[in-house]
Amino acid sequence: MFLRWTRRLAIGLAVVAIMSLFLMMLQTVIDVLASNLAGRPIPGNLEIISVYHMVLVVFLPLAFVELKKEPIAVDLVYRMLPEAAQRWVLVASYLVTAAFFGLLTWQTGADALRSFRMHEMIMGAVFLTIWPAKLALPVGFAAALLMVVANAWQAATDPGFNPSPDVPEDIES
Repeated sequence: MFLRWTRRLAIGLAVVAIMSLFLMMLQTVIDVLASNLAGRPIPGNLEIISVYHMVLVVFLPLAFVELKKEPIAVDLVYRMLPEAAQRWVLVASYLVTAAFFGLLTWQTGADALRSFRMHEMIMGAVFLTIWPAKLALPVGFAAALLMVVANAWQAATDPGFNPSPDVPEDIES
């Protein structure tokens, strides 16, 4: 049940990131059209895109990357180990990664809370409240933490667990 819930969370956050990416593209197109056709660009467009959309697009899909088993990995020594050792090295690496994501969740959560309490804003072309965007970091890191813990559990308990990304059938040949 934990694995199913974590997968749904990862997919849900990835969907939010995709929607934000789409809105960022739409907002950019509208800004270019408004600027060139009417001479009136969207006020604060750059700030809105960089503070909100880019943050959502980068941090929310972290758990989905873990779900698809596609983080950057260097496995030169790992592949030379016996299969039993590979499994425990994999579990240990997941646990180290979980600790890292845990620290990131803790620190970015504290930063987001501080930002919320201050009602933090930036000044650019417009004043923009930034504390809501800061919430995306601990949410993304916490979801990645849960996915890594789920992967560690699978690696420890399922002898058939494969840490490699799934290869589409049309590429295998």
